[in-house]
Formats: sequence, structure tokens, C-alpha cells
Amino acid sequence: MLALGLVIGSGLLAARAQTEKPSALVKVGDYTASTDFLNLSAYYQTTRPVTVKVAYFPTYKSGHPIRQKLTLPAGITVAGNLTTTKSGSYLVPSLQLFLARLSYAALANSAKAGYTIDPGDSAYDPQATITDTAKLSAFKRVKAPDYMPGYSHGDLYIGGADAALSPIEPDSQSIRITPDGYLEVLQYDAKANTGLGFYQKPVGMAKITKTDFHDPYRTLYFSHDVQGVKTTRVHRSGNTQYKLTLKNLHKPQHTKGNPETGTAGTFDSLYRIGGQAYYTFIGYDGVSD
Repeated sequence: MLALGLVIGSGLLAARAQTEKPSALVKVGDYTASTDFLNLSAYYQTTRPVTVKVAYFPTYKSGHPIRQKLTLPAGITVAGNLTTTKSGSYLVPSLQLFLARLSYAALANSAKAGYTIDPGDSAYDPQATITDTAKLSAFKRVKAPDYMPGYSHGDLYIGGADAALSPIEPDSQSIRITPDGYLEVLQYDAKANTGLGFYQKPVGMAKITKTDFHDPYRTLYFSHDVQGVKTTRVHRSGNTQYKLTLKNLHKPQHTKGNPETGTAGTFDSLYRIGGQAYYTFIGYDGVSD
């Protein structure tokens, strides 16, 4: 029953927010890239509450990580990757969950004071891997949400092409769109331990109540204003009082890799949001012309 549900669900990958299928060749600027090397995230929704254990690191002090229980409520959408792991002489399905991409609101129920969820060393490090059959059956494959920028994990950093191509890591402001449907505005916390600066409490956040997507525009609606970004008021009451439009400039930036060291090149997409320039990592060049 589990395997059947997952196989059927795999047909739901294509969506208006992210249309290319695995192993497809697409044009990214002047390059031809395989979607196998782009951020072709898959999304899953829980059909009942699921509890997993996740690693948390000290936010400011030195110390060892701790493991905390994190409960995913029924109906939450998460980014994941269905794979297999070996159990004895058998291959069993395993679901990797990228829980650090979830909203602050979703993670708050497990966060111990002074600790931050471990985002991993790379964007592809999962925070939990589920192999238990009973827990696996609580996840169903869903299409990529329209509010998620194509091939992006949802992290957009302030700055234009120069910032996207710079070897310097971002350290000012970012906008995060989460799989569970939140917009968050984050200020980099330079006092936090390495890798945790953009994982602290947002200066502004709101639940996305509606999305209109007509390429290159993706318009998000909220019931209230969002501090830290310029929104537009469109109604005086209801769940769609404010909107924010993300414009994909369709001018992808390519940072060359180094074949001698085995370092792949990277792609970033440029956006215009609230009158400011942003960029977001969309993947590696892998096989390119």
C-alpha cells in the first residue's frame, strides 16, 4: 500500500511553479543544463501528525548538538527526496526531509532556547530521514506549490548580479519562502555561530493566503503587512489585504566551477521584489555546453 501511494504520487512532480522533469535538458541563460543538477525539489504533505528527531546546534555558544523531537502537523507541506537505503539484502524506501527550510512558526514547537536547527553543510543535507513504514505512509506526494520560485529552495538574498557572482557569502538581508507557505524577512545575525545567521527569528513574516503565478510574475497575498519588505495594500479586510510580487528577471547568472578541483559551477536567478534586487541559488551546471 505504501509503495503504491508513493509511485502514484511521483506523477505529480510537474507544476506551474516548476515544470521540468528529472533528466530533462533546459536552457539556463547561455547554457544547457540537466534538471538533475538543478534544485528540482519534490514536495510531500502529511496526512496525519508525524514526530521526528532533529539535530539542533547552540546558536551563540560553543557546545555539542542536541536532538529534539519535532512534530509535523497534519496537512503541512515539506520538501523531501524519496530514495532507497539498504536493509540487509533489501532496498527499502527512505524519505529525506529538508526541515530547515520550514517556517519559523513550524519549527518553534521543538526549538530549545539558545539552539537552532542544524541546516547541514549544504543545501542538500536532510534534517531527518524516515524509513519506518508507518511513518512513510503519512506522506503523500504533492505538486510544487505555486508560491515557491522555480528551482529555488526559497532563499532569496538581497543584491543583483554582482552579489550573485560574488564569492563572498551573503550577510545582510534575505527573504525566505517556505514549503509550508510562509514569507519570512530575515536579517543576518553576525553573532550566531557559523551557518546559523539566516536561521534566527524573522523580523517580519506572514502566512501566504493566495498565490497568482503568471510568468515572470508571482504575486503572494497576506492578511497583514510584512515588516522589512515593501508590500502593497489591495483590500481593507479579509485574508488578501496585502500583496508582494516577485518578478523573475530571467537573467540567470553563472559562476564557473573549477574542473581541476572537481568544483561544479553554479546558477543563480535574479528577481525584483518590493523594488529591490534579489538572487537565489537554483543549482549546479553539471552537464553543460
